[in-house]
Amino acid sequence: MSGSLLKDSINCTQKEETMEVSRLKRAVPRRSDLITTLPSPDKRELIEHVLSSPAMVGARYNVGIRSSYSPMAALSYIKRLADKNGKKLWLDLKGRQLRITKWADPTYGDIELNHPFEVDLPAKIVFRGNHWSNVVGYDGNKIFIDPDPKYALGAGQAVNIIGTNLRITGDYFTERDREHIKAAKILGIHNYMLSFVEGPDDIEDLLALDNDAMMYLKIESQKGMRFVESGYTKQDGIGLIAARDDLMINIGDNKAMILGALETILKKDPDAVAASHIFNSLPAIGYPSMADFSDLKMLHDMGYHHFMLSDEVSMRYFDDAVKAWTDFTEYYHG
Repeated sequence: MSGSLLKDSINCTQKEETMEVSRLKRAVPRRSDLITTLPSPDKRELIEHVLSSPAMVGARYNVGIRSSYSPMAALSYIKRLADKNGKKLWLDLKGRQLRITKWADPTYGDIELNHPFEVDLPAKIVFRGNHWSNVVGYDGNKIFIDPDPKYALGAGQAVNIIGTNLRITGDYFTERDREHIKAAKILGIHNYMLSFVEGPDDIEDLLALDNDAMMYLKIESQKGMRFVESGYTKQDGIGLIAARDDLMINIGDNKAMILGALETILKKDPDAVAASHIFNSLPAIGYPSMADFSDLKMLHDMGYHHFMLSDEVSMRYFDDAVKAWTDFTEYYHG
């Protein structure tokens, strides 16, 4: 090949590569943003590091996290840091999310949950790490299972019960939720995320406690999806979160239904947040996988532009997640 032809071939290849990159960038024209999950305020070095990151637009504080701080002390400290770094702050209330209330050896001690419930048996309970056991009986908020889990169950651990006609009874908010709402109002914090929202009454329960509340509704169950489909209307101050971790567990036997659920949530709220399962490979292999980037691209193609990291990724792999997020957004947005 002559020098002239070789030069023309190289120029042509370079133009094609430039056009391809431009095409990919045009496919995701709107810049995306990322929310992180805060660690316990006892972890001061980490919490200050997380809130100072320019990659984050805001952070959620999970009221279920263990801390030596009172609700007022915790929120005062976190709000001061969030304001200092120009970050938006959300208070993540647990609502009807099921959690273990005390450490238990399932062979000899009772497993007690934070809410009483009813469900048709047989049913299953799913623990952290997607380990599960059969629910063989229950009494109020006490649950009896078989086989016993391999490890003792920690206080505060979230669980999911999978079964027909599941109903979480009692008040929507826990006492700890109420304590945090009271402190938040005094401090001028009115941004909330509500867990396992399944109907308009959950919204009214929060507004009754804080009439200035602005909220995201975390959709994490089939009942929640039915509410989105038939009872939710987009309005100022009330948005949706596709809480993909618990929603995936609760979506049903056909896990591919999660794709339709994600599309439905976005259709009902074009500003919805896609939460959890972002860079989900980091805990397993220590670096982002092709599946992680493909997942983000899929969500972008659907129309999602707001994302939130899970507790584990935020607290244990934060810097790795920031790098992966920066690599992805720089590649697509330049």
